[in-house]
Amino acid sequence: MPVKVLIVDDEAVFRNYIRNMTFWKKEEFCLAGEARSTDEAMQFLAVQEIDIVILDVSMPGKNGVVLSGMIASQYPSLSMIAVSSFDDYDYVREILKNGAHDYILKHRLTEKQLEETLVAVRDKRKGISAWESKVKLRRQAQAWFFGDGESPFTSDNSRKAVMLIHIPLGQELTEPGKKAVAEGIAKIFEENSVEKEDVLALYREPDRFVVLTRFYDNVSEAKMKELQEYHKIVSEDTIRRIYALKLTADYCPVFFSDSAMRSYVLHKLRQEEEKDVSEAMTLTLTICQQKELFQAIEDGDGSKAEALIHHIFSGIMTEAGQSACLVIVRELLELIQKAAVEYRIDLDFLPEDFQLYEYAKMRNKDKLAASIAGLYSNVIREIGEKKKAETGFSEIVEMAVSYLKKNYGQSVSLRTVAAGIGTNSSYLSRIFHDETGRTITDYLNEIRIEAAKEMLAERYALKDIAVRSGFNNYTYFLKIFKDYTGRTPKEYLNESSEK
Repeated sequence: MPVKVLIVDDEAVFRNYIRNMTFWKKEEFCLAGEARSTDEAMQFLAVQEIDIVILDVSMPGKNGVVLSGMIASQYPSLSMIAVSSFDDYDYVREILKNGAHDYILKHRLTEKQLEETLVAVRDKRKGISAWESKVKLRRQAQAWFFGDGESPFTSDNSRKAVMLIHIPLGQELTEPGKKAVAEGIAKIFEENSVEKEDVLALYREPDRFVVLTRFYDNVSEAKMKELQEYHKIVSEDTIRRIYALKLTADYCPVFFSDSAMRSYVLHKLRQEEEKDVSEAMTLTLTICQQKELFQAIEDGDGSKAEALIHHIFSGIMTEAGQSACLVIVRELLELIQKAAVEYRIDLDFLPEDFQLYEYAKMRNKDKLAASIAGLYSNVIREIGEKKKAETGFSEIVEMAVSYLKKNYGQSVSLRTVAAGIGTNSSYLSRIFHDETGRTITDYLNEIRIEAAKEMLAERYALKDIAVRSGFNNYTYFLKIFKDYTGRTPKEYLNESSEK
């Protein structure tokens, strides 16, 4: 049976271009319909079964970003391919976050490329595992619970019960380390899923989990509570054995309305987080906060910087007053000035030292946080534009290169790079090769060989160099070194010593 495709684009010329492609005659894919807008597309999907949607990003009214969010929420099994006339990474990031397989520029779209992309999507659909489906549902639920996403449970006839779990993950863990542990803990809870009883664990940074159990049988509230308690005991034992961590649990009432359940959970989380903040309130930035902010600047991640700044200001209690805000503002501005010096950009719009009092006095705590976050976003954008002008790479390729340089000593693949920078592997592979002329693996090997050269100069043992530079196989290291330098490591070292 052919794979059914819907094209959504307000431009008739582009729809005609897609419709007249010859690969449709092979009958592996069927162009089942066309729509000119998001509303038309949603009406079509309500009455017609579709496998893949090709959607335009820049449509009038509800654009493709909105459409991708609606599809992800209401038709999670549907696959999406985004097309656009503009290479806007904000759009790219949002659409890929909503589950699109790829984002293709219209002026580069050929019949061969579209056919190959459709084949890749079809093959991927056939191989989606239950765990991948669970991860996708968790991502959608996370966006609904903690953001402005739509509920993935609109057609779900289950009753839901929620546990709030607190697990201190430890200050010694790095951010990637915390995320890896959080993912492992979520999986432990979700392994309690059985037929007609599905468990979903949502991570709330830095140390909370919302464990949501959906019951599809008609069970009493007492039975639901009993099963929750059983899940907690089983998971608690596993978490203690694997991670040596302890948990505390708080059971929420059972609600018939999903929105009421969400409101109650968010209220409870806010209460707990405010308590944590009041207990650990500080009037200066911690070393960890400074590092995280500088890392966000380096990664070009304005959203992360904004979230960090709002979190920092949330730690200033009302009674601490203006002096606390003034201290934090000064430290945040000093940090951004250091970044400006490092990246050689001008910051003539920042308030001078003598203006800080008036600057802080004119704004309350929330407005100050928003204002400082805005300054950081502007600086991060300027740094990104400067980097792009110097290298010719787009933001996403810059992020990938930065990730490779930081992690070359570890096990790295296209998939881990894509996950590390928040995009998908199909899109990253294509755009990285388009801009650099090399694959991720080629670029990574070059970084590793440069690192190996430096270690050779410092007289490390060859086998130690192979491991430190990210090569798990010593023979493969020797081969790649010779491929890239034309010499063996020993020959290279001898030549360097003679100079």
